[in-house]
Amino acid sequence: MPPVFNRFVLCFFDVLGFETRFSDLGLAGMLEKYVALTRLVDERNEHMRRLFKGMEFSEGAYWTSEGDAFVFSRIYGAYASDSLLIWANADFPSARYPDALNLSPEERARRASEPGEGWKYHPVPCDNFLDLCNELLCHSLEIGLPLRGALAMGEAVLHLDRRIFLGQPLIDAARMEHSQQLIGASYTSSFMNQIVPKRYMVPFTEHLKSANVSQFQGNVLDWPRHWRTTRKTDPRQIVSALNTFPPANTYYENTIRMIDAADALANQYQAPEDIAIRKTYPQFASEQLVLHARAVRRVPIGDAPDQSAA
Repeated sequence: MPPVFNRFVLCFFDVLGFETRFSDLGLAGMLEKYVALTRLVDERNEHMRRLFKGMEFSEGAYWTSEGDAFVFSRIYGAYASDSLLIWANADFPSARYPDALNLSPEERARRASEPGEGWKYHPVPCDNFLDLCNELLCHSLEIGLPLRGALAMGEAVLHLDRRIFLGQPLIDAARMEHSQQLIGASYTSSFMNQIVPKRYMVPFTEHLKSANVSQFQGNVLDWPRHWRTTRKTDPRQIVSALNTFPPANTYYENTIRMIDAADALANQYQAPEDIAIRKTYPQFASEQLVLHARAVRRVPIGDAPDQSAA
């Protein structure tokens, strides 16, 4: 039997102007900023642990006290030199290997069509993952370490303990990341092999180094929307303040253009049906939907958990 691999969503980031920033900050200063970024991944996972403290749970979907679905999925991060990688499983445990080793494509499709628990055989909703990507990009600006990245999806070997990172989505993301002049993250076509809510996307092409970038899907991550809802400052001011190296002017100018394009969409995709899991993802829309029978209330990262029985 040929080797079988799991699917992942990932975002590969590169630090803009790494050598100059490293020269200015030194090893200790650069390490401090990297730790500040990777801590966001740890804090997000710790928030999930606190939220579900005392509950028997695994990665999956849960009822919220508002009657929507809440998805728990673990996110991982690693960094080396000028690169930062974050990733998450694209499938729920029951649809991964080894649990799904003996599932034929036909049986997998049959299970995915079931109205109650078919969601277990669809891709994990990407909202949590994209929220973290947004926060990483926003915080990178705040600490003066702007990031350029790309999002991809596919089969890979991403083994944190062994430091093994291999797979086509890594290749696609690395090529896409290098093909752009922008603070932000572009979507590759492979990432779109799932539902991506529109509030996470901005149609934008001005940042491409070449018009012929086969990996590019046509949208960039809408981190300015996240900035507007979590910060009170204008990101353009921070972007302009970081533009101190003339050869890189284009990166910062394109970023401001992208922020303008994102702001033009500010009043769109914010209705409840654009945000609710059960409204956005058809696999969660069934009246016969079966989720874990413990309701949780959504709580922003950093706040105390609030749980209530179903």
